[in-house]
Amino acid sequence: MAATLPAIHSPGAGGGPMIHRMPSTPSKGRGPSAAILVAGNRTKRSQSKKERELDQRKHLLRQQQPDLSKNLTSQYRNTYMHNLCLDMLEDGYHKSFAELFALVKRQNAERETAGPESALWNKILLENEPEKLEALKSLLCQAEDASRKGSYNDVYKCQSELARYFQRTGDKWLADHFYGSCLTTTGKIKNDGGKMAAEGHCNVGLAMEESGETFGAAENFERFHGLSKENGEWCFEDGSSMHSVSCNLLSRIYTTISSEFETAGDLKQYLMYLKRAYDMAKEGGDKKLGGEASYRLGLAYEKNKESHTALLYLNGYLDICQGMGDSAGVGKACEAIAKSYESQGKIEECIKYLEMFVDTADKSKDDKATSQACSNLGAIFNSLGRYDQAVDYFNKAYNIARSMNDTETISSSRVLFGVAAAHKMLEAVSLHVEVATKPCLLRLGEWKDTRGDEFDKDIPDSPASTPTPTATTPASTAPTPAKENSTASNPPPATPAAEKK
Repeated sequence: MAATLPAIHSPGAGGGPMIHRMPSTPSKGRGPSAAILVAGNRTKRSQSKKERELDQRKHLLRQQQPDLSKNLTSQYRNTYMHNLCLDMLEDGYHKSFAELFALVKRQNAERETAGPESALWNKILLENEPEKLEALKSLLCQAEDASRKGSYNDVYKCQSELARYFQRTGDKWLADHFYGSCLTTTGKIKNDGGKMAAEGHCNVGLAMEESGETFGAAENFERFHGLSKENGEWCFEDGSSMHSVSCNLLSRIYTTISSEFETAGDLKQYLMYLKRAYDMAKEGGDKKLGGEASYRLGLAYEKNKESHTALLYLNGYLDICQGMGDSAGVGKACEAIAKSYESQGKIEECIKYLEMFVDTADKSKDDKATSQACSNLGAIFNSLGRYDQAVDYFNKAYNIARSMNDTETISSSRVLFGVAAAHKMLEAVSLHVEVATKPCLLRLGEWKDTRGDEFDKDIPDSPASTPTPTATTPASTAPTPAKENSTASNPPPATPAAEKK
């Protein structure tokens, strides 16, 4: 049986009090501390030179590191956007912070609405672009300072600079936002006569036009035009006249709107907006733009079966192009005028302008236009029955198409040339068929084999045939000497009547 161990701190013999013993002082050099030191010394002695240098370098780096305060620690922990907003709030720019935060929130909301399949989902968010955030912070704070001082001109400049910055970086929605802010700010500017408001309407109109909001863009351009027309001396920074620019912009947007009405089939509105575009281009003084507007209006009137009115605008376009030396424009005008005359049944005038089209295209060395003009002329001559001229022009169009290696034009020109050539040969072929002599039939057969056009030559005469002697027709009319018993020896052949008798 195992012996029982005595209790810890058991009282002494006779039930005396418990005695607490203190540990004795360790002998010198033999205690635990000495053992640890010895072990540490052994560790240090075991380190290599490179390890000691590395330890020293780490120690120096720790000494160089500053003690981080709470703010510095938060800067390392928080995002760039968070720290930027804190700086704006600490400096007292509450409105700038609110606008920046609203923009970030709006972008996130649009991204969530678009969904993961959209292009917006893969775009870098504004809150993750430090450069753009810095630009926003700087200019928004400047604008807020100017607003507190009542200097709205400076507010407008800051917002305009932000809009142009984001336009350069391709952030259209931010550029549009600040162009809208610029227009709102112009309502508070009273000392410039409305010049900044005109510029604001121009910028907003351009932004809406780019977004496809044509009627909204036209409304802003009209306000821009109204303000600039009253102050014709106003100019942009590049020196261009605001009034001329407004006319050109209105002409362009009216043309775009007219195309929408044309697609919808509303010819009345189509013509009305094209007429407005023409008037604005004419008011702006840009000859090229005015000529193009006149050309479009002429085509529209021709489409509306108003050929006489169409000719007025098309001839105006022709005059402008001739004055500017625009060969391509002259060709377009001649072709359109020729079609208008053709619709009126005035074929000689049509041919005149088509020939002018060919000459102009030849001089300008525009092969495609020349080919088109020759095809048009060939079609006219073919319809008039002037097949020789039709063949010549179709042949020229075909050769030009081959030189350009234009497959589609080659195919169409080949067919047209074949049709005209067939029409040219038709009368002669019909005559050969009607005559139907052996030489004529031989010529027809040869044509089927070689397709060589020989029908412009005279119809060949049949060779003179020598009659053969028959019972009823003597071989010679010369008399022969009479012989006795000739009749008995050579009786004439019996005719069917003699045989019957």
